[in-house]
Amino acid sequence: MSVDVRHKDKETRAGSTGVCLGENDLQRLLAYLAGAAKDVSRGEYRSAAEIFELTKSGKYPPDITELAEAFGMMMVMVEAREERLERLIGDLQEQKLVLENTSRALHQANIGVLEVLGSAIAKRDHGTSAHNYRVTLYALQIAAALGHAEEHVRSLVKGSFLHDVGKIGISDTILLKEGSLTGGEFETMKGHVRHGSDIIASYAWLGDCVDVVLYHHEKFDGSGYLSGLREGEIPLNARIFAVADVFDALTSARPYKTALSYEEAMDMMRKARGSHFDPEVVDGLCRVGDVLYREVYFADEDRLRHTLKQHIHELFKEDSDV
Repeated sequence: MSVDVRHKDKETRAGSTGVCLGENDLQRLLAYLAGAAKDVSRGEYRSAAEIFELTKSGKYPPDITELAEAFGMMMVMVEAREERLERLIGDLQEQKLVLENTSRALHQANIGVLEVLGSAIAKRDHGTSAHNYRVTLYALQIAAALGHAEEHVRSLVKGSFLHDVGKIGISDTILLKEGSLTGGEFETMKGHVRHGSDIIASYAWLGDCVDVVLYHHEKFDGSGYLSGLREGEIPLNARIFAVADVFDALTSARPYKTALSYEEAMDMMRKARGSHFDPEVVDGLCRVGDVLYREVYFADEDRLRHTLKQHIHELFKEDSDV
């Protein structure tokens, strides 16, 4: 008796939809939908079309058909969204590549601006870029001896190479004069640090080296120019460069002077320790000076350029990374 009731109840539920659906048919459909769900988890959506074909057969009740169709539509929508996402990822990868190429080009342009500006004034003032190469290499190694942070070393390199860029604004009559400058001429010459800072401040990539350009003629005891800064008021990069610049000037021949030997130059640097120069920076030069002098002073301009470019490539490689 109870078996008959259960059987009638099943027929009533199925019959209420107007469609007779056997348990095996329903189980097969549910098993198929479960398999389709696994396909979705693997990123496969071919089952959607088959689900729609099954629901067209008319053998399933409307509520079951509606459920199956909703599942099929979900698969179609998921597939469409995945395709849009793949296209978006592809577009982003293309944009990333463009950005990387642009960054590399900008990096090369920045380095080019640095070298062109520095070389232009160096050749006008000295007839060669060798001075710029030497002082930059000297400053680099002194900074290393002091344990200077790499981010500040990058600024130091820029400033060292461009330290005299403001001399572009000084007339040849004063800049190339072989004899001593008059008081008025010297005052005009002092203005090159201000001209230089004005030139590079307008170029964002060079903005962090203004301290070297503007303050490399300040002295540790406050007797330098233009601002009369003293001791720690002078930015460290400017203090480092001042030592490198004067050391190169002492050991280089000029139309109005002969070159001093390494020993003579170092003796003068030590005597100016605490007056013209930061004592700790002079001590840094003393630690590396002998080897550094032999490596840099006796190298020709091509060798100096090659060595400096290697340092610049290593220091500024992060600028081109995206």
